Amino acid sequence: MAACPAGEASANTEPVAIPRYNVTLESKTHDCVLDAMADTARPNLSQAEFRGRIGVARRDATPPLGIYSRTWGSALHDTAAGVHRPLLATCLVFRDAAARKELVFVTLDVMVFWQEEALKLRAAILSRLGLRAEQLIVHPSHSHSTPMLLRKHADRAGGHLIGPYLDSLPGLFCELIEEARSACVEATLSWRYGRCSMALNRDAIDAGSGRDICGLNPHAPADDTVLVGRVTDGSGRVRASIVNYACHPVSLGGGNQLLSPDYVGAMRELIEKEVGGVCVFFHGASGDMTPRRSYESDVAAADQNGRELGYSALGALAAMYPPGQQLEYAGIEESGTALGLWRLAPKQRVNDTISAERITTTLLTRDMPTRAQIASAMAANPDRHELERLERAMDRRAIVGDGAEGEFYFTVWRLGDGFIVATPAEPYSEFQLALRARFPDVPIGVLNASDGCLNYLPVPSAFDGDVYQVRVALFQTGSLEKLLELAAGAIQRMR
Repeated sequence: MAACPAGEASANTEPVAIPRYNVTLESKTHDCVLDAMADTARPNLSQAEFRGRIGVARRDATPPLGIYSRTWGSALHDTAAGVHRPLLATCLVFRDAAARKELVFVTLDVMVFWQEEALKLRAAILSRLGLRAEQLIVHPSHSHSTPMLLRKHADRAGGHLIGPYLDSLPGLFCELIEEARSACVEATLSWRYGRCSMALNRDAIDAGSGRDICGLNPHAPADDTVLVGRVTDGSGRVRASIVNYACHPVSLGGGNQLLSPDYVGAMRELIEKEVGGVCVFFHGASGDMTPRRSYESDVAAADQNGRELGYSALGALAAMYPPGQQLEYAGIEESGTALGLWRLAPKQRVNDTISAERITTTLLTRDMPTRAQIASAMAANPDRHELERLERAMDRRAIVGDGAEGEFYFTVWRLGDGFIVATPAEPYSEFQLALRARFPDVPIGVLNASDGCLNYLPVPSAFDGDVYQVRVALFQTGSLEKLLELAAGAIQRMR
């Protein structure tokens, strides 16, 4: 039998991703189909799924107005003037059919959970609910129009509200998790890839000055993959939708004075209106990705970006089959030509496997100024935007300490036929592209900045320039490649 061309799926497995290879009308393509159809009496096209018990819960978690919310060095305000859309906290609980295994995902509309706070928050949740480390993922939507939740800003305008808000999060998340546990029902999680062109590469150069800038680079490739999930209960009701996309939520910049989930808000609203249930955003590997409309003051930019992503996700959701079903070849219908009939039919079995791993390693740290050097520069009364940079430099040095290596960890979940890889860093999009290319028949959701804040993991070529992501990176070149190998190894083991 002739071998299928590299990158193609056999006829009895529907490609998870839209293939990116040159299609040729050669006999080997025909042979591939014939070979696959000879392997089974009834070829089918099937979507990746997980069947178990799934619960969802949501709360409005908008911080009090007046809280210190200056997240941009260019901003001229310290506190928000109002709320564009509410900031939400959402929980998904996944259990196997017998409810013996459980995975818990919680997310909040916040830029990041800074490292020290993330570790404290996770420890409190794990202790109160009796969970193991690998069972929990705490994920920020990464909107840059949310407060920067650092206790050291307590002496700034509205800073006195930061501590109480942070202190409320363990209780909020634990209540949310218990609510989602109580809402668990027999359900099917179905996955499908789609495309959205809203994100563009953001490693650019200003033509006038030659400076590296963080802005639109329309000449560089951009990952347009969007992964959607659909949680459907036994009655056919959609309980939740998942949208996994790699793009920084920076539609709004320093001129915006409203608390906002950025494009995520309009995207969720659109999908919930069209399909029902709760829409949950998984922020992908967006280290080098920015929306087409970026750093604007008018919230209309965020809403337009969100609608673009929402409609793209709706297209992928609309392409799904009913849960637990697949297309099967039903034979020939004689007409003007022989028509090949494909019809929906129940699967013999939907995958109910659930497992998790938490992987810990070390990465080489980059050369950075010492804390004493940074403190000296801060004492020289720099401009406000420069002070912002120095404060973040001090935070980065505190995370990794003064050694040559720093600890790095990440979590991998298996849910039936699909996987979730959640890292505390912000890898470039090449990470998820390469990981998905290694497993083309497996849907893989990639999550940035989860369970902590260990900054960017750029591709090696980025270290040749002066791009922002390299300037603030904690770890040396080669770290992204190491993470890729470790993540691929974990998926291979768990398969």
